[in-house]
Amino acid sequence: SSGINAEYGERLDILLQLKLTVKEHDCKLTKDIVELIDREADLLMRGTKEKNLEGLRQRISSLFLQYIKTPLFNAEAANLLRVPEDPSSLRKNIYYCRGCGNYLPSTDFELTTNARSIGRCRKCKNLDSEGRLREDFSRYRSLLQSIRSAEEAYNDGSKIIFLLTEADLRYLAENIWGAQSVLSQWEDTYDLTLVRWNRRQEWSPWNCVLLTNEEARAHSKLTKPEEAYGPVFTQKIKYRHILGKQYFSSMPKLADYMSKNLTSINMPLPSNAEKVMYGGRKKEAEKVSLPPLTEAK
Repeated sequence: SSGINAEYGERLDILLQLKLTVKEHDCKLTKDIVELIDREADLLMRGTKEKNLEGLRQRISSLFLQYIKTPLFNAEAANLLRVPEDPSSLRKNIYYCRGCGNYLPSTDFELTTNARSIGRCRKCKNLDSEGRLREDFSRYRSLLQSIRSAEEAYNDGSKIIFLLTEADLRYLAENIWGAQSVLSQWEDTYDLTLVRWNRRQEWSPWNCVLLTNEEARAHSKLTKPEEAYGPVFTQKIKYRHILGKQYFSSMPKLADYMSKNLTSINMPLPSNAEKVMYGGRKKEAEKVSLPPLTEAK
């Protein structure tokens, strides 16, 4: 009995403190809370069982939660509101994200002083970055540099290699030449290089051959590669040169250069071209029909 009275006493103290707190603001919400507090206090004094007070206490808790969520009574609550109290503030610094289609505050965008359009929010950019396939062009970057250095050493006005990018060189090595030495079928890209087929002509996708570094040094000493390799092997090389020219001639800079300096090749490909070029091995990525290439920048 004394324990029950003690619990009632603590509850009455809590109700009293709550009543004094909410009475600081005079409005309908606080009046409703005070009325419910007085009702519970009266029922406690009458000895009402707790299970019969559950509904009343839930109503008091619900109204008090509404009370502390109101910025007028609790200033800190304004910092936690998703929608500001003043609807006019929604019209300020709100932008449309082209990625997710949501209207978001300016803080969710990467804005610059000279930006002409808003674009996508940070979240969309991060998702796009995570979802993209990363390609490592480091090997082809170093290969491109080595070819350019070799062409500069020839000092014969070679220009085409300086119009290509790492991505172009990767396509040439992997899709035209099958990513392996045409002589030994060696596939370690770090031991392969693209050298001039005919050293008297400048390097180009239609005047190169993919060889190992050791094979390339021996090849560079040949003055007439057609005679050294024979007609069958030379035919395989020529067909790859035709593929290279067909693909890379779609680049505006190369097309312009070719129209001024080179004679176009209009040799039709025979029905067994794939077999001749790849020794009977089927490679879907090395079909004769090739997609257009964007201009190198």
